[in-house]
Amino acid sequence: MSFDLYVWHEPAPISADTAEAKIRRWAEDELMFAPHEAVATLRAELLRQFPPDGPDSVWSVLPEESDAVLVLSCVWSRAGEFGEAVRGLAARHGLVCYEPQSRLLDPNAPGYRADFTLTSAQWPMVHDPSPDDLERVVRGLGSDNFYALLERSDGYFAQVSFGASADATPGTYLLEHRAGRDGDHVRAETPDVTEAVRFLWEFRAGDETWRRRHTWRLLSL
Repeated sequence: MSFDLYVWHEPAPISADTAEAKIRRWAEDELMFAPHEAVATLRAELLRQFPPDGPDSVWSVLPEESDAVLVLSCVWSRAGEFGEAVRGLAARHGLVCYEPQSRLLDPNAPGYRADFTLTSAQWPMVHDPSPDDLERVVRGLGSDNFYALLERSDGYFAQVSFGASADATPGTYLLEHRAGRDGDHVRAETPDVTEAVRFLWEFRAGDETWRRRHTWRLLSL
């Protein structure tokens, strides 16, 4: 199984749905992606960073030369390292990077500002995460990837943490919310992973019924 990324240039920010549609239509329309000099530059830099020869090569398939769109495939065991490198180069060169497995578009075109950003201890940052993104991260929490932090652009955040690294009681999810940089920081607990997922879903949707379903205590600043 390989880890696949697509990289190309967009003149303005797009949605993950638009990125997916362009990839699907590309087979029928070779002019779907406009040429841009940064695409070939990124390919050259990536091949220097990850040489194709040798037993430790990350590549499952070498990317074809193109000045319009790159299809980048690496072995699954190197996905984290490889994905971070590609996203960093794409951001530096003003390109977009799309991961079809997770429908993740990061980075987007220059000028894009996410309303919400999802981070965790180990997984890549996700801008404007979908409900599926939130559920996948929360249900994947454990000893190493022990928190999921969903931050709104105004500084408000909701967080779910789990396990010994989060100082949580075994089998318990810690729910936290802070109202901006200087606002109240509160915490609740739940043994139910579905409730933990629902907490982030509701915060993402602007639905504050999460406040009434749990007993919250104020944390000291």
